[in-house]
Amino acid sequence: MLSDILEDIGVDNGQLLVPPGMDNGTVRETVIVDAEDETAVQRGSLVLLIGVRGRAALPSIRKLIPDYPAAVAVKGSEEELDAVREMLLPTGIGLIAVSPTMSWGTLESIAKDRIQEPALSTDASTIMHRDLFAIAQTTATLTNGHVVIEDPANRVLAYSPASNDVDELRRLSILARRGPERYQKLLKESGVYKHLQAAEAPIHMEANPTEGLRERVAIGIHAGNRILGYIWLQEGKEPLAPNTDQLMVGAARHAAIELVRHRNEQSQALRRDRISSLLSGTPQIHSQAQSAGIDPSKPAALVLISAKGDDESAAGLQLRRGELANVASIHAAAYRPGAVVGAIGLEIAMILPDLDPVKSPPAINRLINLIVRDARVHLHCQVQAAVGPVVERLDALHGTLEHVRSVLKVLESTPLIHVASYADVETTVLTKELLELLASRTDLRHGGITVLCNRYPEFATTLLTYLEFFGDVNRCAEELAVHRNTVHYRLRRACEVAGIDLHSAEQRLLAHLQLRLWTYSEGRN
Repeated sequence: MLSDILEDIGVDNGQLLVPPGMDNGTVRETVIVDAEDETAVQRGSLVLLIGVRGRAALPSIRKLIPDYPAAVAVKGSEEELDAVREMLLPTGIGLIAVSPTMSWGTLESIAKDRIQEPALSTDASTIMHRDLFAIAQTTATLTNGHVVIEDPANRVLAYSPASNDVDELRRLSILARRGPERYQKLLKESGVYKHLQAAEAPIHMEANPTEGLRERVAIGIHAGNRILGYIWLQEGKEPLAPNTDQLMVGAARHAAIELVRHRNEQSQALRRDRISSLLSGTPQIHSQAQSAGIDPSKPAALVLISAKGDDESAAGLQLRRGELANVASIHAAAYRPGAVVGAIGLEIAMILPDLDPVKSPPAINRLINLIVRDARVHLHCQVQAAVGPVVERLDALHGTLEHVRSVLKVLESTPLIHVASYADVETTVLTKELLELLASRTDLRHGGITVLCNRYPEFATTLLTYLEFFGDVNRCAEELAVHRNTVHYRLRRACEVAGIDLHSAEQRLLAHLQLRLWTYSEGRN
């Protein structure tokens, strides 16, 4: 509904001056229309009219009225659009006054999200296009550019939200849903398409100021010896990212997977099913690995990635996981063509196949740090990743799942650490598991120490601090901000209440474990 889009935009960015008719309130698509072009639109479209403002939009809107769009969005104040409002009032077409500070790209992105959100169709074509739009948006964000994905006939399949810094070629491609013939002919004559069809490698095209064209990078989308389409990247306001070529390779590989799935009429849920199957420890692993083009007899590793943000609602969590999966998929595909990425529980799981047990771990750490960095910068959320060990065979990977989850659980309590392997936090993981084991055995408690913790928490805290500092009274007093004589008094009283002797190594060990369990279960620092 148009009201949902307006709610997401916010009153400061968009104001509904004319409501659409009762039969015209459902927005089916968003279309960018340049005021200088003769563009027909579909009924139920939300038209974003660019190139004009206020009263100057009258001629263009007059031409759009017979097409009966759901609404037209024009930049300008209520006063500037008064004449437009009067013209649209009797037509049943809505009018939105868009703030000059609101970018068309942002508005288009919000509208598309709202239009696609309730559909949730199982139709393979719909799912494929959603996935391609997500790939285009993610690639554009990571590279600082604008992305268009085309099929082999140069028909536009998906694109990142447009903004004011797109050049004429990209604008025409989006509006016409295919690249302009004149430019296609030029690319063919210069051998660009021949290069794109021959190799999975990006090609750079310099800017052409006389033609109003910015710098471009293109890559073919390949599946074996077949070409499935092309990805075009246009430079934006900022220079392209240093690792643009690597990101384009990853985007092309990720897009190839989605296009092949569409041809096989498979849904996006296959990624989740494949992850679950590959980590199941059942005979299914071999068939799933073969269908994904992975050799199950070669070494592999598991990575779990989590993300937390301000929006912890169900919709917010789902959206964030989807965006994180897109970022991880592009980077993972660039690193290993057979990498599998999908959701498992609340985390994003990444299976990296065909590894070298000696050489791969440092490269994996660089890859995961890059994913976490890009996700934190572009998704604006707290991202942490746990890297599992390289196992000898893919079918042994399920045995590392709980270890990797344990690492992620440790990272939750240490937000300053973004990436860690099991070896990095092994002591902490084992300590937590030991305390959890003790917590489950309530019979393994020293009665006197239990009384000490329950009735005299100040004495218990002093004893624990003393044990943590290896019996150094001065450091203990400094940590607790008390006099050393106070520490001696509290230690004497703690031993009297608990009935223990600190000269006994066994009693010290038992006291230390039970006091640590007390602080762990009570959530004390």
